Amino acid sequence: MKVSLCKHSFPCQPPHGSIFRPGPCTGCGITYAEVQAELRRQHEALILGTSRDGQCSDCARQKRLFRWQPQDQPWHEAGTELPISFLCIDCWNGATATDETLADAMFKEAAS
Repeated sequence: MKVSLCKHSFPCQPPHGSIFRPGPCTGCGITYAEVQAELRRQHEALILGTSRDGQCSDCARQKRLFRWQPQDQPWHEAGTELPISFLCIDCWNGATATDETLADAMFKEAAS
């Protein structure tokens, strides 16, 4: 496994890239898509690596529990650690859907 200590900088102005398709990192040449894929892989590894058997804090059933944390949003204070819960897969999916719905509603409200 190769570890990069580069503080990635992706150009987002033509001709090197755009806001929707940033160009490769100016320091190491890695693409924006590759960095995003690695971040997703690390996030999934964290969720699966910390899973355990126990009682779900939402539905109180004995099941396999997975780490759940709300996504960072622009209205959260910078540097604030959001609460972490351990939920069964059904409750994890429900919490994720609720979090996404809330974020969508906030963005739509701000846009109008």
